[in-house]
Amino acid sequence: MPLQIPHPSTPLHLYRHLLREATYLPPLCRTWIAERIQSRFRDCRNEKDPKNHIRDAHHDLRYLRSANAGHIKRLLHLCYLATGRVGKRRRLLGKSELSNEPHTSSIELDKARLATDKQREPDWLDNWSEEKIMRLAQSQVENQGGDWPQNMRRQIDPKQVLPTENCFGRPLTKKLARNKLKKHWAGVLHQLLPPLPQGEWDHLGVLARGEADEKHYNLPPRRPVAISNYITPQIEKPTTWIDFVTRPARSIERNNSRRTKSLSGVEDEDPRGHGRAIGTRVINGRVLRELIYKRIWSMSPIIHKNPQTGRPVITWGKIEHTISRPGKKALQFFEGVNNKGVPI
Repeated sequence: MPLQIPHPSTPLHLYRHLLREATYLPPLCRTWIAERIQSRFRDCRNEKDPKNHIRDAHHDLRYLRSANAGHIKRLLHLCYLATGRVGKRRRLLGKSELSNEPHTSSIELDKARLATDKQREPDWLDNWSEEKIMRLAQSQVENQGGDWPQNMRRQIDPKQVLPTENCFGRPLTKKLARNKLKKHWAGVLHQLLPPLPQGEWDHLGVLARGEADEKHYNLPPRRPVAISNYITPQIEKPTTWIDFVTRPARSIERNNSRRTKSLSGVEDEDPRGHGRAIGTRVINGRVLRELIYKRIWSMSPIIHKNPQTGRPVITWGKIEHTISRPGKKALQFFEGVNNKGVPI
């Protein structure tokens, strides 16, 4: 990450810096992050007191710069946001992929409406398919890993979790039972990883298997920073002994530590030399495929209906681990033998 990049001072300048940093992200999350930046700026530009929004935008800019500098966890989190594993798109995918199928005729719609009106008033749970949620939650329990952003609890079936009687041994009222059922499914949806659309899931599988074009594995190079001839660059005030007397040492040295310098952009003053920031590494095609694309595809399901039974079927992205081909330097150790190690 070029350390000579100035930090913006005005909101419009900050907005342009955010969009510029989004262009250096991987293609998997580049479009979604850029659209979120634009939508958030348009929603907040008419605020009377935008101080909090500007402060959050400065934090997001440092976050994007750290991800582009090679911080794997932050770059992976941005890809989680774009693929709907966390954040706003996770709720949008759940609403679109786990909802009830529309009625094929007006007769079925009238029957469902009359059945609901006789028992209770319609609520938000009527728009969700409890069968799909149940199937997906059970499948997630069987396939989830410890490093997933969302982990499903073991007890999913409401018949085994929800009580049928109150503390006096009397059956629950219909309204109370319905409220407990809605609370139960809301907790399940909070821990659920929603399925992806068919086209997006197939494209993510192609990226994870390494079968996509080279442009999906190569990050664009950073463009040179423009230097103005009219504005003098701001020189940071050097640290003096007065700062060490009046302020704690941890607050003075926080920005140039190896743990936070990918966020601050300040190099450390270690006499042994500048070390790489903790958590960062060089991002290449292999790192994107192994540490990001494969991991996201393994936690991305797809849901389709079984044509025979009509029940939803869940499929998760899985890659068979195979032995990679040796490089040019290692080929000399395999000369004269076949694929099974037997001398030719």
